[in-house]
Amino acid sequence: MMRRPDIPLTVLGGFLGAGKTSLLNHLLRTQQGERVLVMVNDFGAINIDAELIAKAAPGMPEGIVSLTNGCVCCSVGGDLMQAFLTVLKLPEPPGRIVVEASGVGDPARIAQLGRAGGGFRSEGVVTVADAEAVRRLAGDRYVGDTVRAQLRAADLVLLNKADLVGAGELDALRGWLGTQVPDARVIACQHGQVDARLILGPAPGAIEAAARAGAGREGGHGVAMDTDHAAAFSGSSFASSIRFRRAALEGALNALPPQVLRGKGMVFLEGEDSPRLLQICGKRWTLERPGPPEAAARSRIVFIAAKQAEGATFDPWRHFSPALAG
Repeated sequence: MMRRPDIPLTVLGGFLGAGKTSLLNHLLRTQQGERVLVMVNDFGAINIDAELIAKAAPGMPEGIVSLTNGCVCCSVGGDLMQAFLTVLKLPEPPGRIVVEASGVGDPARIAQLGRAGGGFRSEGVVTVADAEAVRRLAGDRYVGDTVRAQLRAADLVLLNKADLVGAGELDALRGWLGTQVPDARVIACQHGQVDARLILGPAPGAIEAAARAGAGREGGHGVAMDTDHAAAFSGSSFASSIRFRRAALEGALNALPPQVLRGKGMVFLEGEDSPRLLQICGKRWTLERPGPPEAAARSRIVFIAAKQAEGATFDPWRHFSPALAG
């Protein structure tokens, strides 16, 4: 019997009132092309749009609600491990799980479940921070340790409620976060509204689409972004039939510019016949064990990056081509 692939796991953290619920509602309304399961402590905590709620599916376990857009919501009820076991037994597993950590919990502990295997694969921690309150809370004698731990766990920090602070204060916050969590990327937003791909990663099929678009040539090209987010973010891809030198690839990944927020792809390394899954979230990246062999050994990676004020965009070919063998 063929083993099921591990389910990607994204953990959402942040202190009470930071805006995690707003972000979850936004993801449920806007994500496309993937069966996402959202785990929350209580269904009442999220405002699932009435038109999204589907009738209970036959055989669906108690505590799980199906939505009309293919998403699923699971009430954790304080027993996260039991909720994970329930998900693994579903006849139709989700394409991804998003777990909302408690407002006073440490999201890093949940992410460790994904890194330990057991049917899940960690794809990063996203911490939501209240732009108006996070610095004060981080210095609070009672909750400061909790807030700082939530920030340290982050691969991406969503600086929410950015409209409530001035431009100068926002710049100062970015500088402060750079000292507190130097390994995290920071994105400013309002009402938790960001491109779903920044949280969930590039949509399914994007990697293969990049390979088709780059067939017969080496290089990178643009990837379509939603109209609402095209002004703030850019999509690009890399495709090459030349294998990577592993050490050089690792060096290129460690040297990715700050505007690169997300990435996903299949890469071929020298001396290996099978591709490895590459995941990028903030500054963190992973190369999974080799998958099934592929006849056409062609690396392909999709990237999502923030646009810079000066208009410069991330050029994946220029960045990664020096890491190719030969």
